[in-house]
Order: sequence, then C-alpha cells, then structure tokens
Amino acid sequence: MSGKVFVFVLIVLVAAVGAFRFWPSDERAIRQQLAVIEEAGSKEPAEKSIEALFKAKQIAALFSDPCQLTVASASHAGEYPRKQIQDRLLMVRGFYTQAKVSLHDITIDITPEKTAVVRGTIRLRGEGAGGKVADVHELRAEMRSIDGKWLFTTVEIVQVLER
Repeated sequence: MSGKVFVFVLIVLVAAVGAFRFWPSDERAIRQQLAVIEEAGSKEPAEKSIEALFKAKQIAALFSDPCQLTVASASHAGEYPRKQIQDRLLMVRGFYTQAKVSLHDITIDITPEKTAVVRGTIRLRGEGAGGKVADVHELRAEMRSIDGKWLFTTVEIVQVLER
C-alpha cells in the first residue's frame, strides 16, 4: 500500500514540476520575443534579399503599431508605424555584410496591468562597407500584452561604448 502512495506522490510531483516548467508565462513569452531579435537581427554573409525582407518583417511584427522609438546615437526619435519600422530595419541591415546581434543582462519587470519594462544591453558585431563594427547599446523598452502577444510600445536605445 505505501509503495502505491509513493508512486502516486511521485507522479503528482513530476506532473506539477512539468506543468510549472513548461506552462507559458509572461516573462517566458517576452524572452521569446527578445530571442527573435537576436536571431532575425543577425545576418550571414550569404543572406539573400528575400531572407533579409523576411527577417525585417519578423522583427517589425514585435512592435505595436505605432511605436515610439528613440535611437540616441542617430539623433532619431518619433512615433512610427510598423511598416516604417520594417523599412528602416531592412535599410540598416543592408549596411552590413554580416552581423551578430546579442542581448545581455536582460531584466524584465511585469506589472499586473499587463505591461512590462525591459532593460538590458544590445551588442552588435559585424562587418560593413566601412570595416568591422562592434557597438554596445543600452536598451530600455516598454511592452504591452496586446491580444495575448507581448509587443514593444516604446523603445529607447542609447550607445554606451565605442570601439
């Protein structure tokens, strides 16, 4: 009898850990959105134009329509529709023959109102027409859960290091 109870408790414990581990959470959903930025923001030397367009569209889909963008290093600030964000992403990616985007030290603060503040560091390494590039930027973004999907509503990027 005690063996059956032990097996039952073990099954319940494994099920609870599995449910907790694999149950979708807001933070996990936001981190998945950030992973798209790393993956789609990076560029291989042999990337085709259609791939570049698809990746720019993939990233642009993470932004609300419109979205407030501020890029301090380019003296660029304003509210932009998703299509303009996609076009600008495509243009910026075109300056590089290859690029690697990585995010570091990410913190996510989620409020009960289904908004989040994301802070971290963006590192861009690659090559462009002017040679090698290695930039580090500070990221501060606000996100909102819109129709069950976390989207950027405000993004501010500040350059913190130059090499």
